[in-house]
Amino acid sequence: MAEIVNLNKARKAADRTARREKAKERRAQRGASRPDPNARRRERELDGKRLDEPTDGA
Repeated sequence: MAEIVNLNKARKAADRTARREKAKERRAQRGASRPDPNARRRERELDGKRLDEPTDGA
């Protein structure tokens, strides 16, 4: 006997796979890896801790 397949679930799974592959190709083209979710937060923290450069040395 053949296995019963829910066509809606199979279609959605195929769509997810296709979207993941397309995203993988685009990331490779643009040279970007998956973004670090904490990168922006760390950058803001560093900006607050940096000292201002003296403008005229006085």
